[in-house]
Amino acid sequence: MKLHGNMEIQGELLLVVLNGEVSFNAAWDTLKQTYDIAIEKQVNLILVDSLAVEGKLTTFERYRLGTGTVTYFRSRREHPRIACVGKPPATDGFGVLVAKNRWVAAEMFPNRHGALNWLGLA
Repeated sequence: MKLHGNMEIQGELLLVVLNGEVSFNAAWDTLKQTYDIAIEKQVNLILVDSLAVEGKLTTFERYRLGTGTVTYFRSRREHPRIACVGKPPATDGFGVLVAKNRWVAAEMFPNRHGALNWLGLA
């Protein structure tokens, strides 16, 4: 089963719910689409829920997702807050840590409540 995403704008939040099997290309394509929509709709808060995602990326692939996020937003001079919800092995927070270490406001959570709270929406 391929990776699928459902995106919905809820006020100042872009909620992205992912499910299916993760691969680097599918994950990066989904993130770029998410980021494009957030910029187009002028939404600064992003919540990516990957609790229903299966599979595992390599450490290098997760590193590339983090650095790709940094490059994407720096080139567009945007500074969103990105909350990720997930669980290992599909989502372990390494890509988030890579982005955080490069000054992206991102955080990893085990559930939506914590993510919404960090985004200031709970």
